Amino acid sequence: MTTADRRQAILVAAFDCFIQYGHAKTTFDDVAKKAEVSRSLLYTYFKDKEDLFLSVARQVLDEQRRKTEAVIESGSGAEREFRDILELWGVELYAKVSDSAHGRELLGEGYRVWDQIGRKYHDYLVRLLSGFVGGADAAEVVVLSIRGLQWDHPSMAVLRKRIRVLEGLVLKHKRRP
Repeated sequence: MTTADRRQAILVAAFDCFIQYGHAKTTFDDVAKKAEVSRSLLYTYFKDKEDLFLSVARQVLDEQRRKTEAVIESGSGAEREFRDILELWGVELYAKVSDSAHGRELLGEGYRVWDQIGRKYHDYLVRLLSGFVGGADAAEVVVLSIRGLQWDHPSMAVLRKRIRVLEGLVLKHKRRP
């Protein structure tokens, strides 16, 4: 197994542990056991649990970015692409953790680390969405709205409905003469 493959396996195991035990209760021992590596090997990749959690968050966000690029490359039309991007960043990302027993805690931790690592993803989304919504200012409002729609930890059905309303408002405004 290559170093990159081993690191990837550890990140997958860590994500599973965070989902199963929550951020507070997940230990390096849990992750090592799940990844089938020694605890000391984890320290060769990550300095502590915070570094590991940030790495997991970056991996999840990088995957969302790859999926977003695939949506853009699909050429399915501006409205469909906009809808799919909102689904990816507003619903799918939230769904990765919200339904777990520790969903509320993990979402809180996710929002906390977003403040540390999220600027590049925020800026990416603003740049990307600006072409769909008529400029960077409107795109900024859409990106910030996504987080706001999740604020009260709604069910997936409620969140999906909220995202559709946001989408409808943006598209309705965009279609105006």
